[in-house]
Amino acid sequence: MRVVGKKTARLVAGQIVRYITMEGLDRLPPESELLQQYGVSRPSLREALRILEMYGVISLRPGPGGGAVVNPVASYQFATASSLYFHLLGLTMRDLVATRIQLEPLMARIAAERVKSGIPWDAQDPPKTRSPQPTSTNFHFAVAKFAGDPILLLFADALRDISVEISNGEHTPQGVRGDLSITHAEIESAIVSGDPAEAEKLMRAHIEEYLHLLDEHSPYLLNQVIDWG
Repeated sequence: MRVVGKKTARLVAGQIVRYITMEGLDRLPPESELLQQYGVSRPSLREALRILEMYGVISLRPGPGGGAVVNPVASYQFATASSLYFHLLGLTMRDLVATRIQLEPLMARIAAERVKSGIPWDAQDPPKTRSPQPTSTNFHFAVAKFAGDPILLLFADALRDISVEISNGEHTPQGVRGDLSITHAEIESAIVSGDPAEAEKLMRAHIEEYLHLLDEHSPYLLNQVIDWG
């Protein structure tokens, strides 16, 4: 398929993404085949591949056995792209946690509603991210995953990735992580009991308390603009 136009590389990148999803590829064909397939110049094709690499869709590996390897979809890729726009908008960690207060109680409610409908609770391990994950974030991922909405999961897990990046970089005081009066066990109990209202209430109170402790111990962390990179 020949691709032409002012934004040739961007159009080719879109065509390659559709090719990856349609064929379920884990590796792209050699450059010579891609050039023939899309009918573009070598510079345009390489620019298209760089675009896909920048978005984390592929990894370009040099040498024998290298080439363009397709990466599994991961929330940190979405988090990286999102953090750029968060930074440009001047959004802070406080804004991020405020969004979590709206999003995560909803997901706890949905999780409890699923249990109430007869689906057994199944905590799942989080995917790999760029930063080592504290155990506490595993529970939040499990709730988001069990809620069963892939778009909400992507948003929630991306916010988690950004939060962890900031917290790890600024060495959040241990008291912020360990002094919450509403525990994960209590929230999980409400979910397992199939009590949507209680699960939602507890999750909201849990994150609101986390915000309060951050405000008390690390106000500088809450007020700094989210970085990108």
